[in-house]
Amino acid sequence: MKKVLHISNDYTGSKVYKNLVSELDKLCLQQFVYTPIRDENKIGENDIEFKTIGSKIIYSQILNYHLDRIFYRRKIKKILNDIESKIDFSEIDIIHAHTWYSDGGVAYLLHKKYNIPYIITIRSTDLNLFQKYLIHERGFGMNILKNAMNIVLITSSYQNRILKEKSLQSIKSTIVDKLKIIPNGVDNYWINNSVFSTKKTLNQKLIKCLYIGKFSKRKNVVQLQTAIDQLNKELINIHLDLIGGGGRYHKRVLSKVVSNPTTMTFHGQVNDKNILKEYFRDATFFAMPSSHETFGLVYVEAMLQGLPILYTDKEGIDGFYNEEIGEKVFSNNVTEIKNKILKLIQNIDSYSIPTSKLIENHDWSKIALKYMDLYSNAQS
Repeated sequence: MKKVLHISNDYTGSKVYKNLVSELDKLCLQQFVYTPIRDENKIGENDIEFKTIGSKIIYSQILNYHLDRIFYRRKIKKILNDIESKIDFSEIDIIHAHTWYSDGGVAYLLHKKYNIPYIITIRSTDLNLFQKYLIHERGFGMNILKNAMNIVLITSSYQNRILKEKSLQSIKSTIVDKLKIIPNGVDNYWINNSVFSTKKTLNQKLIKCLYIGKFSKRKNVVQLQTAIDQLNKELINIHLDLIGGGGRYHKRVLSKVVSNPTTMTFHGQVNDKNILKEYFRDATFFAMPSSHETFGLVYVEAMLQGLPILYTDKEGIDGFYNEEIGEKVFSNNVTEIKNKILKLIQNIDSYSIPTSKLIENHDWSKIALKYMDLYSNAQS
């Protein structure tokens, strides 16, 4: 059985990694999870009681909030030196870098030194931050891709973006066959409580829009609120329920809620899935017009509860399903968001949610098997 080293800068920041590693553990895969962290309080976050002997998570507090955010190569070299002091690479058969740049840069350098094959996963920050703004590191980024055994894309929309990226045209023929689309999974609770009703009916008396997530800039929650406010002024009776919070725009979002108490409600964090389920089922549709989104599992959770969705072109779940799952916005413009919400309302009974496909594609146990195939095919 292969021994896998996961490199993940954001392991403590998302349940996605824990869910994948946990499912792989059930398959008796020995795993070493290395996560460099900035905050001591993150040690132990998303910890796992491994069933497979020898597997472990290494939390290494070596990053800072200043220089490591600015100087990419400095950060990569720091992680490289640290990981070499903590891992015996004679035991590692394959490396899984969970981002292209932050994790993949380390995996590439380890590959050069130890000849260990690696795969990388491309996420939103890779395309919308590193590849876009770190122009001087694009050559290094291309080397990461060229030497990777496989390149995992969480969403199909990223395949077109990678293959059309001007700066990658010289290596397009080299990487095209390495691209593998493997989405993230959802918690089994949502699969076990799926709604197979394919049509949503409209309550003319009160239309309910649901948002769940952080109140960060890229989520465009303020624009969504403004669109809802304008629709109510145009005598469209619609209420916005907001769940979650945190992020840079938290105060701005709450300020608009206070100014519109009859049309917007902030519910805070809701961790009880049974309560979340009721919010989903009470809603008319789900809306999250993010500017950047690696996948957006909450879209899948919403659809599994029978909701059509408002999402973003070429981001997140866009392109993964051919069915009419909702409406997509092409910008964070308030008018665009408002018009697409109107279209959702007008066509609410025409959307078709592919529940069976959602269950098939987003079951972590099945996703883990796909990764096992990639790991099993690793050759030095």
